Amino acid sequence: MPAYFIVLLVSFFVLLILGLPIAWSIAISSALSLLANGDLPLVVMSQRLFVAVDSFTLLAIPFFILAGDLMLQGGISRRLIHLAASLMGWMKYSMAYVTIVASAFFGAISGSAPATAAAIGSMMQSEMEKDRYDPDFAAFLGAISGTLGIIIPPSIAMVVFGTNTGTSVSKLFTAGAVGGVMIALAYCLTTKFSLRKEAEIQARFSSVNWREVRFALKDAVAGIFSPVIILGGIYAGIFTPTEAAVIAVIYSLIVGFFVYRELTAKKVFQCIVNSAVTSGMVLILVATASLFSWIMTVAGTGALLQNLVLSSHLNKVTFFLIVNVIYLILGMIMETIPIILLTAPILLPIAVMLGIDPVHFGVVTVFNLAFGIVTPPFGMNLFVASGYSKRNLAGMVRKGKHYYIVGFALILLLSLCPQLIMWST
Repeated sequence: MPAYFIVLLVSFFVLLILGLPIAWSIAISSALSLLANGDLPLVVMSQRLFVAVDSFTLLAIPFFILAGDLMLQGGISRRLIHLAASLMGWMKYSMAYVTIVASAFFGAISGSAPATAAAIGSMMQSEMEKDRYDPDFAAFLGAISGTLGIIIPPSIAMVVFGTNTGTSVSKLFTAGAVGGVMIALAYCLTTKFSLRKEAEIQARFSSVNWREVRFALKDAVAGIFSPVIILGGIYAGIFTPTEAAVIAVIYSLIVGFFVYRELTAKKVFQCIVNSAVTSGMVLILVATASLFSWIMTVAGTGALLQNLVLSSHLNKVTFFLIVNVIYLILGMIMETIPIILLTAPILLPIAVMLGIDPVHFGVVTVFNLAFGIVTPPFGMNLFVASGYSKRNLAGMVRKGKHYYIVGFALILLLSLCPQLIMWST
């Protein structure tokens, strides 16, 4: 490998160990690599940074983030929880199921795992504790249910993957929706198994109160229509994911101001500020990671790995096993979007060479990294849940042991059985 490639990797990991933010680590190591190369002027750095974010598709990111903030402040998440509770309150462990179902609904609005965990998990923590759930279990369930936010579309992670690799975002959304529903159902079954010995947890109601259901449905109907309009329009080909994000913002404003009347000019301004900060962080990562990946491509990393795969006669199963282990390890120490940006452009060509559909690879990648959000030591959603619940991370992780087993099994199942999610594309 060329010397500047060694400089790139060594400086990147040294800067990470020193505690620099990942975007700065990527940018500085890329600049040092260009200086070590000598044949590429530093002006290439600014050119590549600009090209990376000069994309119409990437506009979906700030608009979906803004739509999620507006819907949270507009009262949609609270109404979704009320509706789910009225429908499922007669079931044993109902509040646990409500956490998962409400997270799936909100995930179809926000596109963000931490936002889903904060919005739904924080509200459900006290409700579950009222029903005598273990506080550590309640906190972990909010964290892992929040991962549905980047699996069920619209998913910011899928937008980033599609934009960075040239994969159809609409097809990623379609396959992701099927996979997300499967995962939500699997988590519900895992919940029933995990709580089977908790005799103190009982159903809230003896039977369904249809009057309450009708009231909750009427109150939440505007919120329910949000994912229907967004995803229905994308799947029907009426508008692109980027256009859907803009429509989501407009719809959120209409519902918040004129239907629920919980939005104010002050709240909207705060949502815009918060979304701008979050979007800026994401797009800076997109730009710097794109430069990093480009330097790796110039250094011939992709070709080297492809030749290695050919010479070692890897098949699809072995490749997926290796990739899943890599992603699980990276997911424990890094955020989802940087991992996608740094690895997808290198790994996807190898997957295609082995006959793996890019959409299938993209969905497996996102789910694997979503699971990484609840794996220590980094585990962003674990920190979010710990923040609102005041529970210790170690206790939360212990209570999630069954979910970790099911999660690993689901990763393997979706990797080796593409027909489970690809039939919808």
